[in-house]
Amino acid sequence: MTTANPHWAKLARDRPWQQVRITPALYAGPTPDTERAIRPLTDAGAVRLDDGRGNQLIISADGRVRLGFEPEEYGVVWKVAVHERPFLPPLWTVSLTEKTPIEVVEAITTDLANRLRTGGRLTGAAADAEWRTPLHANGWTLTWDAATGTETACSEYSPQDRIVLNTRAFPDPDEWEEAGQDAFWSVDIAGDFDGWSAAASISTPDAILHTMVSAMLAPAIRDIQDLDDLAVGAAVIGAAELAEIPSSPTPLDVHRAQAARRTSPARAAADSTRTAVSAPALSPQPAARPVPRPR
Repeated sequence: MTTANPHWAKLARDRPWQQVRITPALYAGPTPDTERAIRPLTDAGAVRLDDGRGNQLIISADGRVRLGFEPEEYGVVWKVAVHERPFLPPLWTVSLTEKTPIEVVEAITTDLANRLRTGGRLTGAAADAEWRTPLHANGWTLTWDAATGTETACSEYSPQDRIVLNTRAFPDPDEWEEAGQDAFWSVDIAGDFDGWSAAASISTPDAILHTMVSAMLAPAIRDIQDLDDLAVGAAVIGAAELAEIPSSPTPLDVHRAQAARRTSPARAAADSTRTAVSAPALSPQPAARPVPRPR
């Protein structure tokens, strides 16, 4: 957790389990719960292979959808590949780096799992217009550069965060193994150690790109201890909004609050003042006369 902001740093020390909502999710960073991205496919009948070192390969029952999770790799750790037939080269791929928000990967696998269940097509229109819609709605600026053949979408608050459509980045037909690394459609957030990036190949369906963008711009929930400098830094410049999620106090929280009130100097001073004001003043009583003794 960052110490760049005193409020969030103190909250992380006092209540590391406190949940916060960060909008948009593209600044939320990863979470320890990687199963969120894997579960949609395994729930749809996919088979999981594990090498015992944390690297996993999830393959759909028909062999056409593959998700690779390779935490031991540097850079790209999530690899999505969709095939027309199991032993043919991939039709399209998406690669995502280590710090990609889990919501983005989960959105892709959930979409694919739904298609597998319903018999939906795994292909579709490539890089049409649908993915631009949520960007326009959230104030991103799209600029076309005819000289380079690229269209760039930039955040209003953080211009270095961008999505790029490169219409001239076609893969070499003889290098099918590199399909997906052509970065026909790419995301680059922050661009430094704290950032993340993703690349989609030229035939990636526009609906998948739209799903990714929508997940990037939606809110995300994190434990405060899992936030890093990317999230808080984005909040400082106005690119992201952080908000605590109200929760019911636990018995321990109640006990701590009561103890704090009992030991607070301000509380003690207030109590003594209240007692002094509310207690009635005692008026002096005349001395009792001696009772005459009988003779």
